[in-house]
Amino acid sequence: MKIVFKDLKKGEIKIIPENPDDIWHLYNIIEEEDLVRAVTFRSDSQQKDGKIRSKKSEKKRVKLGIRVKKIGFHEFSDRLRVHGVIEEGPQDLGSYHTLNITADKMSKLSIIKRKWKKHQLDRIEEAVKKRNQPSLLFVSLDEDTATIAILHQSGIQWITDIDSGRTGKMYESKNTEHEYYDEIISLIESYKEENAPLIVVGPGFAREKFVKHGRMKKPELFKKCITYGTGHSGMNGINEAIKSGVVEKIIRDNRVSFETQLVEKLFEEIKRDGMAVYGEEEVYDALNRGAVKQLLISDKVIRSGKGEEFIRLARQTNSVFTVINTQHDSGKKFEGIGGIGAFLRFKID
Repeated sequence: MKIVFKDLKKGEIKIIPENPDDIWHLYNIIEEEDLVRAVTFRSDSQQKDGKIRSKKSEKKRVKLGIRVKKIGFHEFSDRLRVHGVIEEGPQDLGSYHTLNITADKMSKLSIIKRKWKKHQLDRIEEAVKKRNQPSLLFVSLDEDTATIAILHQSGIQWITDIDSGRTGKMYESKNTEHEYYDEIISLIESYKEENAPLIVVGPGFAREKFVKHGRMKKPELFKKCITYGTGHSGMNGINEAIKSGVVEKIIRDNRVSFETQLVEKLFEEIKRDGMAVYGEEEVYDALNRGAVKQLLISDKVIRSGKGEEFIRLARQTNSVFTVINTQHDSGKKFEGIGGIGAFLRFKID
């Protein structure tokens, strides 16, 4: 994400989204009743002769200001749909329009708020800081199946599964095994970003044999390859590796890995009745007592009115807070306990 203009006194920030993670960040920044200005396409409301336009009338490029009423986003899509009432523009004031915000050659857009919240400004700063950070590519395999997935800042994107094609307990031939590995390598070449680490995980010997084959056949592709043994293959193996902290050893500021470590630590503390609480009432009480060291709050709770109250109390008691994305595995797990929890400074009754 690139910031091209910022005036917090007027409540305006102009940005250019540059990748799919930026679209996810914008979903967590733009709220109902914000004013969003962007270039879009819209049909003329009337023809030049005053007659109502036909269904096939040509759409024109215009700049509109939309008072946001609804925001739509699908996981790992590259498009954010911002729907609202036209307040600024050459035509159709008061009508509804939908802005389609994408990361592909998007021109700058302005977000105007009555008041920017600290966590929204922090998210923009995070997006700018990580604009050049490559996504991690995962291969999780055993002798039967390989899963390809990409770890973004916004979550883990499943790409595809590859079947080895073997029959019975043994491969029909060594060539069948190599064909399986070559098909995986072909997909790695398609999806791996330049200078991005490759992480190969899985149980048994298939992982080690695949990496050995890859380093012999495509040494440059496997130059930044890290392997890690897991008890499972597939997406379960990838989630297991992330929970283990292996991503932190490679790239310390990946958002999903950071949030996963926090959620897993919270559950460990809850399980042993340690220095943590969860649930709205329990966390609210702990905040009021000044007992909260770090507040964890889900992206869904933060967008609700009550979420702002929890953050206000956290600031008031000098507690740090982290917004947890509910799109990844640990985020969904966190959502299952209400989407709010906290680490404590001291034990409370």
